[in-house]
Amino acid sequence: MIINRLTMHNFGVYAGTNTFEFASKKPIVLIGGMNGRGKTTFLEAILLSLYGANSIAYKESDYNSYNQYLRSYVNNNSWSQSSYVEIEFLLNESSNDTYLVRREWNALSRITKEEISVQQNGVYSEFLTQNWAMFVENILPSALSSFYFFDGEKIAELAVAKTDDQMKASIRSMLGMTTLDVLKNDLGRIVKKINRNNKADESNKHLETLREERDQAISELEKIDESISIATKKVEDLQEVLEQLHKKYELQGGAVLEQRQSLMQKRAQIQTGIAQNAELLVGMAATELPIFLVRDLVSQIKLQAEDEHNDFIMQQALEQMDDYLSDFEMQYPESIEASRIFVDYVRKQTEADSAPRLYEMSDHALFQMNDLVENTLQQSVNNTKSLLANKADLKKQLDAVESYLTLDINEKDLTAIYDQIKAKEADLVEAQVEYNRLQQERSSINSTVITKSAEYSRDIEIFLQKLELHDDSERMMKYSNIALRILEAYAVELQRRKTGTLGATITKCYKQLANKKNLIQEIVMNPETLDMQYLDENGNEVSKESLSAGEKQLMVIAILWALALCSKKKLPVIIDTPLSRLDSQHRTSIISTYFPNASDQTIILSTDTEIDQNYYEMMKNSVGDEFTLVYSEKTKSTSIKKGYFQEL
Repeated sequence: MIINRLTMHNFGVYAGTNTFEFASKKPIVLIGGMNGRGKTTFLEAILLSLYGANSIAYKESDYNSYNQYLRSYVNNNSWSQSSYVEIEFLLNESSNDTYLVRREWNALSRITKEEISVQQNGVYSEFLTQNWAMFVENILPSALSSFYFFDGEKIAELAVAKTDDQMKASIRSMLGMTTLDVLKNDLGRIVKKINRNNKADESNKHLETLREERDQAISELEKIDESISIATKKVEDLQEVLEQLHKKYELQGGAVLEQRQSLMQKRAQIQTGIAQNAELLVGMAATELPIFLVRDLVSQIKLQAEDEHNDFIMQQALEQMDDYLSDFEMQYPESIEASRIFVDYVRKQTEADSAPRLYEMSDHALFQMNDLVENTLQQSVNNTKSLLANKADLKKQLDAVESYLTLDINEKDLTAIYDQIKAKEADLVEAQVEYNRLQQERSSINSTVITKSAEYSRDIEIFLQKLELHDDSERMMKYSNIALRILEAYAVELQRRKTGTLGATITKCYKQLANKKNLIQEIVMNPETLDMQYLDENGNEVSKESLSAGEKQLMVIAILWALALCSKKKLPVIIDTPLSRLDSQHRTSIISTYFPNASDQTIILSTDTEIDQNYYEMMKNSVGDEFTLVYSEKTKSTSIKKGYFQEL
């Protein structure tokens, strides 16, 4: 995959339309910019354009909703409050298929709604537009994107002791452990539900006692609050389940299935158009069109008829001239001889030049012949060409519709998911109605119990501390925990089969970067904990604490490099602020070894102090496209200039 172009319109610090064009065949793209000038915004624009709500940048942000995330990136100085990001990339050099993905939104709307459009090879694709989330997961799963698009500052954080949980999570994603994690989370929710239900049952009993000892209104309020809490959780759970079901339905091609009927209707319409086109072509064959086959002969007939017509006009002119000559003789008898000689000369020349009379067409017939040759015949040919072009276009449309209708979609699985969605939607409507009813009821009694709420809450807290699970719940809890332990053991066994290759690849990458053959000779990975163990040439463990901060950061880069290699996906690598915390020796190693070999396209976002004149010269032979992000204090926005920090 090669990124050809990225366009940002009123996105973050980029005001107006700003476009990066990547045309060079060299592996490194160098983008320079001071801090706060839009380097991280560039990285987030890439992730947003590809993944939308599945972007790791959004998931790791502090925003509660995707709408808020989109609104936060609308440039503050834009009067239209409209933004978009657009990425064009080459998926595979062997096939030359290019894709253009555009996401657009407007912050002026009460509800910010994203609109996505996808083109393939310059042509809008309705199928890809509606199924892009499924398609991009096949190209580059969002769980693996952090192996290719990462922030140097985060690498430095990962290199610090006791901060490797994110790295382990990424490794687990690459090893394919996420399915087991989902199953374990489901079991965990079952355990939580058991606890919640047991507490609810006991709370109801305790509330019955309280109604005997305390004011009736206090008991009613507790009952209402408990019911509202349960109803709220039920609504949230149903919304979460529905969101996951909708994503699953979309990823498996549900949108295509929903369009199948309309596609079949469209196919029938196109087939009707093809039949009508054929009838029109047959009709054209029944007109003067076949004469076009002998158009040269017809043209010759036209020329012969015109010559005959001209001869006829000349004969009439000679007859008129004879009449004029008689009058002339009477008025100018001295010039009669010369006049007769001239008239005889004209008559002889006319007879010599005259064509044989073959057709003797009337003026009307000659007019029709001219109209046929000059207008009617060519119009018939043009109409026929138009019909043939329309026929080819209809055939192309039919092929496109047929390609969608022949997609291999598991309708049985989609039908099952669709039925689940409808059932959960009905449950959600019912739960929301119940929630609204409970809120109205609470409002009517709240004024009578407000003075007792502190005492009530204290009693409930004491009671909840003394609750115990029922026997049935304990049994379910026991077997749920057993299942969790079995899954954990299975996950360890599955990891054991894959960690050996990953450890060897990390070792190779680290040796290329560190160039300390006597310090770390092998890196092995614990298949259960995924912890790294560094061994010297004698097989003795090298303590992580003995490594410098720069060496630790090199180790994290080596791990990311190895993970990208083991994922076996040829994708661009984008690194934001890559060298900020490395010394000169380690920077030299990264620049000379990692950057030129990280990928077929490596985009580096750097400050002028990270890659200065010296480092720039070291990597210059591998650098293709160069840009500098220039910030204007006047417009409070960043623009793009060609070249890497012109002062260098």
